[in-house]
Amino acid sequence: MRITPLVLALAVCSSISPPAFAQADSAEHNALLFLDAQVLPRKAAACTARLSGYAGRFDPAFRTWLSRNRSRIASGEAFLRADAEKTKLPLERDVQSITLSIFQQWSAAPLPLLQENCDEMLLQLRDTPGGG
Repeated sequence: MRITPLVLALAVCSSISPPAFAQADSAEHNALLFLDAQVLPRKAAACTARLSGYAGRFDPAFRTWLSRNRSRIASGEAFLRADAEKTKLPLERDVQSITLSIFQQWSAAPLPLLQENCDEMLLQLRDTPGGG
Protein backbone atom coordinates (compact mmCIF):
# COMPACT_ATOMS: atom_id res chain seq x y z
CA MET A 1 0.00 0.00 0.00
CA ARG A 2 1.33 3.41 -0.95
CA ILE A 3 1.36 5.98 1.86
CA THR A 4 0.17 9.24 0.34
CA PRO A 5 0.71 12.66 1.89
CA LEU A 6 -3.01 12.77 2.71
CA VAL A 7 -2.89 9.46 4.56
CA LEU A 8 0.19 10.56 6.48
CA ALA A 9 -1.31 13.95 7.33
CA LEU A 10 -4.60 12.45 8.41
CA ALA A 11 -2.79 9.99 10.65
CA VAL A 12 -0.88 12.81 12.33
CA CYS A 13 -4.01 14.92 12.75
CA SER A 14 -6.15 12.09 14.09
CA SER A 15 -4.68 11.98 17.59
CA ILE A 16 -6.37 13.42 20.63
CA SER A 17 -3.27 15.47 21.43
CA PRO A 18 -2.84 19.13 20.50
CA PRO A 19 -2.48 20.05 16.83
CA ALA A 20 0.49 19.11 14.72
CA PHE A 21 1.75 22.56 13.82
CA ALA A 22 4.22 22.40 10.98
CA GLN A 23 7.48 24.30 11.37
CA ALA A 24 9.12 24.00 7.96
CA ASP A 25 7.80 25.42 4.72
CA SER A 26 7.42 22.32 2.56
CA ALA A 27 4.51 20.85 0.65
CA GLU A 28 3.92 18.22 3.35
CA HIS A 29 4.03 20.74 6.19
CA ASN A 30 1.73 23.08 4.29
CA ALA A 31 -0.66 20.14 3.87
CA LEU A 32 -0.62 19.71 7.64
CA LEU A 33 -1.41 23.40 8.05
CA PHE A 34 -4.37 23.00 5.69
CA LEU A 35 -5.61 20.05 7.72
CA ASP A 36 -5.07 21.96 10.97
CA ALA A 37 -7.21 24.76 9.52
CA GLN A 38 -10.01 22.21 9.13
CA VAL A 39 -9.45 20.33 12.39
CA LEU A 40 -8.78 23.15 14.86
CA PRO A 41 -12.32 24.60 14.72
CA ARG A 42 -13.72 21.11 15.42
CA LYS A 43 -11.40 20.70 18.39
CA ALA A 44 -12.43 24.17 19.57
CA ALA A 45 -16.09 23.18 19.29
CA ALA A 46 -15.44 20.31 21.71
CA CYS A 47 -13.63 22.73 24.04
CA THR A 48 -16.41 25.33 23.81
CA ALA A 49 -19.07 22.76 24.62
CA ARG A 50 -17.48 21.97 28.00
CA LEU A 51 -15.25 24.93 28.92
CA SER A 52 -16.91 28.23 29.70
CA GLY A 53 -15.56 31.18 27.70
CA TYR A 54 -13.36 29.09 25.43
CA ALA A 55 -14.73 30.44 22.14
CA GLY A 56 -13.86 33.98 23.16
CA ARG A 57 -10.23 32.97 23.59
CA PHE A 58 -10.00 30.62 20.59
CA ASP A 59 -11.67 32.71 17.89
CA PRO A 60 -9.23 35.66 17.88
CA ALA A 61 -6.19 33.39 18.18
CA PHE A 62 -7.43 31.21 15.33
CA ARG A 63 -8.21 34.21 13.08
CA THR A 64 -4.69 35.55 13.65
CA TRP A 65 -3.18 32.12 12.97
CA LEU A 66 -5.24 31.78 9.77
CA SER A 67 -4.15 35.21 8.61
CA ARG A 68 -0.45 34.42 9.25
CA ASN A 69 -0.68 31.11 7.40
CA ARG A 70 -3.19 31.85 4.62
CA SER A 71 -0.77 31.32 1.72
CA ARG A 72 0.77 28.17 3.24
CA ILE A 73 -2.72 26.75 3.92
CA ALA A 74 -3.71 27.41 0.30
CA SER A 75 -0.50 25.76 -0.88
CA GLY A 76 -1.17 22.74 1.33
CA GLU A 77 -4.71 22.43 0.04
CA ALA A 78 -3.46 22.55 -3.57
CA PHE A 79 -0.87 19.88 -2.76
CA LEU A 80 -3.49 17.57 -1.20
CA ARG A 81 -5.96 18.14 -4.04
CA ALA A 82 -3.31 17.29 -6.62
CA ASP A 83 -2.40 14.14 -4.69
CA ALA A 84 -6.08 13.21 -4.34
CA GLU A 85 -6.51 13.64 -8.09
CA LYS A 86 -3.54 11.36 -8.81
CA THR A 87 -4.58 8.70 -6.30
CA LYS A 88 -8.33 9.07 -6.81
CA LEU A 89 -8.82 9.60 -3.05
CA PRO A 90 -11.88 11.63 -2.08
CA LEU A 91 -10.26 14.58 -0.26
CA GLU A 92 -13.42 16.26 1.06
CA ARG A 93 -14.90 13.02 2.39
CA ASP A 94 -11.63 12.05 4.06
CA VAL A 95 -11.23 15.47 5.67
CA GLN A 96 -14.85 15.46 6.89
CA SER A 97 -14.42 11.99 8.32
CA ILE A 98 -11.25 12.85 10.20
CA THR A 99 -12.61 16.14 11.57
CA LEU A 100 -15.71 14.35 12.86
CA SER A 101 -13.58 11.62 14.43
CA ILE A 102 -11.34 14.17 16.15
CA PHE A 103 -14.34 16.12 17.41
CA GLN A 104 -15.75 12.91 18.88
CA GLN A 105 -12.42 12.03 20.51
CA TRP A 106 -12.04 15.46 22.07
CA SER A 107 -15.70 15.51 23.16
CA ALA A 108 -15.29 12.17 24.91
CA ALA A 109 -12.00 13.06 26.63
CA PRO A 110 -12.00 13.34 30.43
CA LEU A 111 -12.39 16.97 31.44
CA PRO A 112 -8.82 17.39 32.79
CA LEU A 113 -7.34 16.07 29.54
CA LEU A 114 -9.69 18.20 27.46
CA GLN A 115 -8.74 21.29 29.47
CA GLU A 116 -5.05 20.55 28.99
CA ASN A 117 -5.42 19.95 25.25
CA CYS A 118 -7.57 23.06 24.75
CA ASP A 119 -5.12 25.25 26.68
CA GLU A 120 -2.20 23.80 24.72
CA MET A 121 -4.00 24.46 21.44
CA LEU A 122 -4.36 28.14 22.38
CA LEU A 123 -0.69 28.38 23.31
CA GLN A 124 0.35 26.77 20.03
CA LEU A 125 -1.85 29.13 18.02
CA ARG A 126 -0.35 32.15 19.72
CA ASP A 127 3.27 31.13 20.21
CA THR A 128 4.24 29.04 17.22
CA PRO A 129 7.36 30.67 15.71
CA GLY A 130 7.06 31.56 12.07
CA GLY A 131 3.30 31.52 12.18
CA GLY A 132 2.69 27.83 12.23
